[in-house]
Amino acid sequence: MTLKQLEYALALGSLGSYGRVAKSMGVSQPAVSLQIQALENEMGILLFDRSGKKVEPTLNGLLFLEKAQSLVTESKHLQDFALQLSEEIQGDICLGIIPTLSPFLVPLFLNELNQKYPNIRLTIKEAITEEILRGLKDGRFHGGIISTPIASKSNLKFHPLFYERFYLYVSEKHALFNREEIAIEELDFKDIWMLQEGNCFMDQVTNICATDIKKEGPFIYESNNIDALRRIVEYKGGITFLPELSTLMIPADQEEMIKDISGKIRVREISMVSLKSEVRLNLLEAIGKVIKECIPKQMLSGEHKDIVKTNFMES
Repeated sequence: MTLKQLEYALALGSLGSYGRVAKSMGVSQPAVSLQIQALENEMGILLFDRSGKKVEPTLNGLLFLEKAQSLVTESKHLQDFALQLSEEIQGDICLGIIPTLSPFLVPLFLNELNQKYPNIRLTIKEAITEEILRGLKDGRFHGGIISTPIASKSNLKFHPLFYERFYLYVSEKHALFNREEIAIEELDFKDIWMLQEGNCFMDQVTNICATDIKKEGPFIYESNNIDALRRIVEYKGGITFLPELSTLMIPADQEEMIKDISGKIRVREISMVSLKSEVRLNLLEAIGKVIKECIPKQMLSGEHKDIVKTNFMES
């Protein structure tokens, strides 16, 4: 049994086709078939059911692939560990960042990171929290930046980076536009534009409002894009919630639309997350340090702030 055979088997379990596996891994289809067959012969069990249009793992195959994934992930960690024995901050790293944060955070720190650590080759992928946690476990991500706290059953390490305040973004046509500060109790929830359900930011907004907000009427817009909701407010009217970093990129002539929420300061905690066994922690720590240097200073402390829960529970 070889690691390459395990990689073929994992790819086949995911893609369900010898042809797709061959294309994704740059080999011939017969080569994939021969390696899978050799693996099954050596193990003495049938890993895949080939009777349907799509190749599916058998029950034993599913159990085998789960162990195989752990072995392949650990082998990659071992390779990474050898690289990290060097004192120099260098190497490839893949970071998942939630969509409500990535467009506003990445431009703040990327140039500074490139200047300080030119030998870090960083890949950033937008993904929701559930996808990031899954990617940490299967090796697609080395780290993630998500909203916390979350209920997790995995062996994860969380490092808070900053605390992002919630603001209201109010249309110039709205009755509350001339107010500098607005209480949650004053909002008519029919006026509020929200992100799609299942998004941690929406869950936090729902927790702030202490109610389940349901948009009604002739026009319902579902999005995971905060800038899209801003545009809806600007052109159609109403109100939406914004995280603090997104307000830094709003043009000066629209800054009057940004309103404080009265009462205690409500924030979302933003954290770096990784497996405790992740060998590239030095790279993640370097990235986290640069992010903190580039974030507005008032966002670095959670003291005297109300951290809004996310409702997220790892499945």
